[in-house]
Amino acid sequence: SNTTAATIYVKYYNKATAPTVGTDIPLITVPVPAGATVQMEFGRLGCRFVLGLGIAVTANMIATDTTAVTAGAQIFTSYL
Repeated sequence: SNTTAATIYVKYYNKATAPTVGTDIPLITVPVPAGATVQMEFGRLGCRFVLGLGIAVTANMIATDTTAVTAGAQIFTSYL
């Protein structure tokens, strides 16, 4: 879910340590429109993060983007 007035990009990394945003390349980038909720289905096999799951949020889709989202933004995510 995205509570801001602009599209944000949630980036999922397959990392054993915290991702270095702007250097590490995300495994998945999910655009979340302003005021919207996005649900993704990965089927029976899912999407595997064998090293670990790192998450970052940026204002642009480019894999190496480091642009911060709107101040005070609240982003809600769940991974099952």
